Amino acid sequence: VLVRTDPVLAIEINRAQVAGIDARGSVRQTPAGPFAGTISLDGAGITGNVRLAAADANQRADVELRARSARIPGDVPITIGSGAARATVILFPEAPSIIGSADLSDVRSGTLLVARARSRFDYRGGSGNVSLVANGSADAPFNVAAQAQLAPERIVANANGAFNGIDFRLAAPAVVTRTAGEWQLAPATIVFPEGRARLAGRYGAETQANIVLDGVDLGIVNSFAPGLGLGGKASGRIDATLADVPDIDARIDVAGFTRTAAYTISAPVDISTTARLSETGGNINAAIRRGGATIGRLQARVAPLPAGDGIAARLMAAPLSGGIRYGGPAEVLWAMAGIGGQDLTGPIAIAADFGGRVEAPQLTGTIRANALRYTNQAYGTVIRDIALQGSFSQSRFQLASLNGRAGDGTVSASGVVGLDSASGFPANLEVRFDRAQLARGDALGAQATGTLAITNGPDGALVRGTIDIPEARYQVIRSGDSEIRQLAGVRRKTAVPPAEEAATPPPGPATLRLDVRVRADNQIFVSGMGLEAEWETDMRITGTAAAPRIVGRLEVIRGTYSFAGRRFELGQNGAIVFDGGEFTNPELSLSAETTVEGVTAIINIGGRAQAPQITFTSSPNLPQDEVLSRLLFGASVTNISPIQAVQLAAALNSLRGSGGGLNPLGKLRSVTGIDRLRVLGEDKTTGRGTSVAAGQYISNNIYVEVITDARGFTATQLEIALTRTLSLLSSTGSFGGSNVTLRFARDY
Repeated sequence: VLVRTDPVLAIEINRAQVAGIDARGSVRQTPAGPFAGTISLDGAGITGNVRLAAADANQRADVELRARSARIPGDVPITIGSGAARATVILFPEAPSIIGSADLSDVRSGTLLVARARSRFDYRGGSGNVSLVANGSADAPFNVAAQAQLAPERIVANANGAFNGIDFRLAAPAVVTRTAGEWQLAPATIVFPEGRARLAGRYGAETQANIVLDGVDLGIVNSFAPGLGLGGKASGRIDATLADVPDIDARIDVAGFTRTAAYTISAPVDISTTARLSETGGNINAAIRRGGATIGRLQARVAPLPAGDGIAARLMAAPLSGGIRYGGPAEVLWAMAGIGGQDLTGPIAIAADFGGRVEAPQLTGTIRANALRYTNQAYGTVIRDIALQGSFSQSRFQLASLNGRAGDGTVSASGVVGLDSASGFPANLEVRFDRAQLARGDALGAQATGTLAITNGPDGALVRGTIDIPEARYQVIRSGDSEIRQLAGVRRKTAVPPAEEAATPPPGPATLRLDVRVRADNQIFVSGMGLEAEWETDMRITGTAAAPRIVGRLEVIRGTYSFAGRRFELGQNGAIVFDGGEFTNPELSLSAETTVEGVTAIINIGGRAQAPQITFTSSPNLPQDEVLSRLLFGASVTNISPIQAVQLAAALNSLRGSGGGLNPLGKLRSVTGIDRLRVLGEDKTTGRGTSVAAGQYISNNIYVEVITDARGFTATQLEIALTRTLSLLSSTGSFGGSNVTLRFARDY
């Protein structure tokens, strides 16, 4: 930058950079005082120019900017896909004049995405108007149109749109006026599809807010917290004055409160709540009624508030008194916990009185239930007939017993949970599983037997124990998303590199440590995308709930893989190895073989799950493309047509994970309850045609399989596991021939 003062002030900008944008140009002071000249801008995805001129004795600037893959740095960077902005600015002494427009697309900042925004503004001498139309998402989709008329002492604004599918509009334009240095919002009514809310307030020496609800549907809450399934109509009033300790007076009545679970809707109840908070203390009173009868009451008071810094610390240290009585549906209390995707239903009774301080409450009372039902919609977990008995004593909750049924198995628990936040909520719980069905769905099903100890202390929370898996099923399902392969390392030219992105905290209790051993001797069935296999495992899960580390192996017991219309038998030395790295990317060591045209073809799968390495070998030894050609076409690669050569390449791509689709055998196996169902090719040595084989575990160590075809062939195979490495095999066929074999298998 070169500055000259003779004969007039002039500035030559060879290159200056602000926020990654290069500026070049020259400006010169005019006789009237303002500067004149042009400055061009280029960098960080933004191009344009700023033309300076005199408007009488006032500075004028004409700004024209264009953005394409632009990035504006900051604590939370802003990126702009494309757009343009134009404005004329005149710096009058009383107030600036700004006239212009902006049209932007794909604007991102943190979790905010503005897909398209258009704005017009005309502000002169302290008055003007502005309009905005925008759509995008901010944790939920939105679409809004707004306009405002501006004056030095008055703002009139109107708006309408939708947030996460909930329409809203102002019944009349909102009016904000300025009086004696304070801004006041006259009562403004927001209209929803069901109900309305009236807002008013004041901002200045003190800030006040007044909210009146009139039959507002609680379904609006589901837009902000999906999975809660709340219903009912809320009416009432909230008055608040903000200060070091807010002065809040609220009364909310909810008529017909319900919660929709996976398959049920709770019986409607009416809830009345009053709450008060001020410098002297606070209290809350609530009553729950069903059919005119009161089924629950809550009374709690904190007073007086001790001296200190911060309202939260003062509330935690305040004396506490009150009690709760409740005898009704658990789903009402569960809804207040705000946990989505999980449901607790059934009658429950709670009676407790409390004292002490908020951070160290002293409770006395009991909690009982005999027929609760817990449902986890994500995994299909259902624990029914839950009987619960516990008691409150001083600063802890003693869980005397919890028993429930999960499938054909059971879940039970007992222990102690501390309610003292000052001591870090100490806990010592033991949870026991006995063939409990913890997952039940089309893609995943699993039983569990074992014990977990859940503790919480100065070193944090820990889950420790051993879980045996009597049976688990996982079906590999190709979703539509997986058909499009994501290209790693590809990003918009000026987008934020991964290393610069703000870290997003992982969901869930990140400090919950894990030390769990998972074992299964057999009966881990994996199917789909051509795979029908049974596995065994012994692995240990450590790390935290947010970042688990898995060390161990999944080893093949038996199985087949379908490719190119042929069945490959999985080698029993195959394994999937978890080495403590990313649990979705274990190491693969698998092989499968079949015989075609006198050649034994072997598929070898190595590498890692997210980048498998596929190779072909054969006996006698042939090139990989030759082996694959014989598998697909029954002919040498030198004798296939150009179309078949294209099919050869497509088949290799299918082998690497893009295959899948309909799985009729998996559906049939699921309906019949058979452990394993597969199709076998023709075997001329035994007289067997193309056959169906159905297998079932009689006990943990005895497996029987029946094979039959359409021509009357039937064979029965029996396998008895004597040890982990020694098995007794017996086979009997309808066309004659029986044998007994002792098999020893061990990996070295």
